[in-house]
Amino acid sequence: MKTLHFVHLLNDYSGSPRVLNQTITALQQSGADCTLHVGSSGHGVLDELQVRTCKFAYKRFDNRWLTLLAYAGSQVALFFSLLRKVRPGQVVLINTMLPFGAALAARLRGAKVVYHVHETSIRPALLKAFLRRVIAGCASKVVYVSKYLQAQEGVAGVPAVTVYNGLAEGFQQQAMATAYQHLHGGRFNVLMLASLKGYKGVDEFVALATALAADPVLKFNLVLNASAQEVDTYFAGKVLPKNLTLSPASADVARFYREASLVLNLSHVDGWVETFGLTILEAMAFGIPTIVPPVGGPVELVSDGAEGYQIDSKNHQQLVRTVARLSQDPQLCQALSERARMKASEFSTANFQKNIVMVFDDL
Repeated sequence: MKTLHFVHLLNDYSGSPRVLNQTITALQQSGADCTLHVGSSGHGVLDELQVRTCKFAYKRFDNRWLTLLAYAGSQVALFFSLLRKVRPGQVVLINTMLPFGAALAARLRGAKVVYHVHETSIRPALLKAFLRRVIAGCASKVVYVSKYLQAQEGVAGVPAVTVYNGLAEGFQQQAMATAYQHLHGGRFNVLMLASLKGYKGVDEFVALATALAADPVLKFNLVLNASAQEVDTYFAGKVLPKNLTLSPASADVARFYREASLVLNLSHVDGWVETFGLTILEAMAFGIPTIVPPVGGPVELVSDGAEGYQIDSKNHQQLVRTVARLSQDPQLCQALSERARMKASEFSTANFQKNIVMVFDDL
C-alpha cells in the first residue's frame, strides 16, 4: 500500500481544491493510505473528504504584503510539520506551485515529490522564479492540467504529464439529467462563477450587464468565491444594474448551472491566463454554451463557434453583440449546447481517475 501525503494551501470552492478532492478520492479507492495537509485559513470542498487531515498555520489578509508574509510563515510551519510526518519512500503530492515548504521537507526526508500544477499567473515574478527552482530541484514528476500549461511551465529535466481535470461523478450525473433550456421563466440567464478579483473579469461582467440593462429578457448572475461580507465590501459605493444578482461562495454550484442559459469566463488575457477552466467544463456538461478567453487552457475545451465563442474580455462591444444575439436565437444555442455536452463527455470521472492513478504507478 502506498502512503501518500497531499498538500494544499487554501481550502475554498475554487478549481484547484476541487480537483484535489477528486485526486484524493481516486487514490483512496485504489487502496492508498492518504493524509491531507492543508492551511488553517478557509473552508471549502476539502472539508467533504473522509481523510486524515493535518492543518498548518496560514492566514489571509486584505493587504497583499501581509498575506505574502503570512504565506512565508506558513511554509516554515509546513516544512517542520512534514519533516516530522513524512518517511523515506513515501510520496508527497503538492497541489499548485505554492506549498514549497512541503517539497523541501519531502526532499530532505527522502520522499518522492509530485507537483500538480494548475496555474501560470503568479506574482511577484521573483516568487514564481523561486517556486520553479524548487520544482526543478525537488520534483520527481509534474502533472499539468492542460497541454497549454505543460508547454508554458514545463521544467527542464523533470518528467511531465498532462492530466485533464475531470468532473465529479455525482456532478456529472446531475448535469446529464438536466435538459438545456434557452429561457428560464422567460429570461435568458447569463452566469459567471469567479474569484473576487479584478483580473477575473468581475468588472467587465458588471459592465456587460449594465450595457444590456434595457433588455427585459436578459438577466445576469455573478457567483463569487468569497464571503457575503467580502462581496459587499468590493461593491460598496458602486452603481450596479438592476438586472444583476450577486451571490457569495456556495457548495452547490449545480443549482446555478441548472438555471443558466449562457456561461461566461472573462479572465484577462494579459493578467490571468486560465490554464484549464473547470467552471467552463462544468457548464458544458450541463449543455450550456460558453464564452471563454481566446488563450490558455479554455481553447482546448471550446472551439470558436462550436461549443461557444472565444472572446477577449476587453472586447466589450463584441461581448455585448454576442450575448444579445444568443439571447434571441434559441436554435443557435441548442446547436452549441449539443456540441458542448458531447465535448464534456470526454472529461469523465473514470478517465480522470485512471490517468491520475497511473501517475503514481511507477513511483
